[in-house]
Amino acid sequence: WSNDPSPLVTPSTCLSSLPFLSRPCLFRLLAKLIGIAIITLSCINKAPVLRNIYKSKSVLGLSPTSTYGEVIMYSNAAFYNLRRGNPFTAYGETFMVMLQTVAVVVMIWVYGEETNKKNVGLVCAGYVVYLFVVFYVLTQETLYILMVYMPIVLLTSRGSQILANYQQKQTGAQSLATTGMNLTGSLIRTVTTIKEVGWDLHILRSYGVSITLNMILFTQIFVYKENTQKVLDDIQQKKKKKEE
Repeated sequence: WSNDPSPLVTPSTCLSSLPFLSRPCLFRLLAKLIGIAIITLSCINKAPVLRNIYKSKSVLGLSPTSTYGEVIMYSNAAFYNLRRGNPFTAYGETFMVMLQTVAVVVMIWVYGEETNKKNVGLVCAGYVVYLFVVFYVLTQETLYILMVYMPIVLLTSRGSQILANYQQKQTGAQSLATTGMNLTGSLIRTVTTIKEVGWDLHILRSYGVSITLNMILFTQIFVYKENTQKVLDDIQQKKKKKEE
């Protein structure tokens, strides 16, 4: 239900006051409903990106480093909350987006022109070691490490994508809808996290960094919109010529 120890917002207390919920129960219920809505929408978070890649058969504009960093970023958030025993409605979208980001990684391997099988093996092995450390090495006392380094992971993943966009002056297969959902989700999650989990500064700091970087990415998609369309059109024309 929540990590709030107050007896005013326990499930039994809130249910007994139906249909006239107290203010604490009402706020908790709203936080839950918003959380469920975010989780539901997160199931299609990467759908526009996956569609763009499949449609163009190209991963142009997507930074592998950024995407790998995203997998770790969402994994850190999901596994930290899972092991802390936080309510699923406070972080469930991180699991959903993590799985979809893994799908993006696979598509980068499939459609990327510079995919190296050896590198793929190393990435997979590295993630297995990461999972072992998270679930079998870190204790409740050291679990905070996952979130302490989140700003660095965020800066690496989002920052490398921002830099690639700036250098290429286009955003390729990146989606305005996906970036918009990430930005909106981070803004809303800042509020729901305070209501459901409390003032966990490790989580809130990460959301603050995420909001800033997503705003930059969102702006870049608008700024480089025309260049991106030209590049994608050129790719389609080249593929048509090859097919002919």
